[in-house]
Amino acid sequence: MYPWRHILTPTDFSTASEWVFDDAVRIAGSTGAEIVILHIRNERHFPADPKVYEYAEQFELEKLRDRIRRANATIPTRLVVKNAPDPGAEISRTVAAENVDLVVMSTHARHHVAHLLIGSTTRNVITDPPVPVLAIRYGVKKRRAMRKIVVPVHTKQKSHSALELAATIASREQGEVHLLTICKNDETSRAQALQAEVSSTLPRAPLKQAVVIGDDIAKELVRYSERNEVDAVFLNATETPSPLKIDIIRGVAAPVMIVPATHAVE
Repeated sequence: MYPWRHILTPTDFSTASEWVFDDAVRIAGSTGAEIVILHIRNERHFPADPKVYEYAEQFELEKLRDRIRRANATIPTRLVVKNAPDPGAEISRTVAAENVDLVVMSTHARHHVAHLLIGSTTRNVITDPPVPVLAIRYGVKKRRAMRKIVVPVHTKQKSHSALELAATIASREQGEVHLLTICKNDETSRAQALQAEVSSTLPRAPLKQAVVIGDDIAKELVRYSERNEVDAVFLNATETPSPLKIDIIRGVAAPVMIVPATHAVE
């Protein structure tokens, strides 16, 4: 539910996790949310006395809280520690248990999500997220807010949850939504009609319509995002993550929000 109230950020206490934590702090500060820090142990692969784990976790937690203090922010945080072999499934369980409404996680240029989540677990989180998932590639330029949001739209879409959430956030942030349709030259008229139809249902935020001619959707989306210096790209989580969606998450130099069809806004 937006505005966010409980933000979950998974961490393995790596540099990438610390990187994305700063974004979670900014987002939490803008909506008055609490940050739930999820650390997933794997005691089967790294057996040790539980006290060793606890000492290391509390040490790292204080480091993260110090990042909040250095940002001159006052944001409540909680550390949730789980021991589970499947991080993706554990994230979904923790989302439900902690009443989380947004997951913020880091991505790498070579991998879809930081090494805490690899392979099938990554795909599970992106495919059927219980709440919106904001994937932020490690090392990209930091954004102060989501004022320019790109939402790809196409004729076969069955859900507009990403567009509805983008419009709500852009309205709150005094920003704009870019409706982007990438199509072949002979589909231009149909794309323009689709955008006009979609635009008429979203009066809450300024909308910019863009139709781009091209065959490589991911490449054109990356180009458009860079050319317009967008702050985020919003995608619907309605299908198994295709190579196209993975390419977008890996290639766009801006945070990518994956929005489930059941997501609601106030």
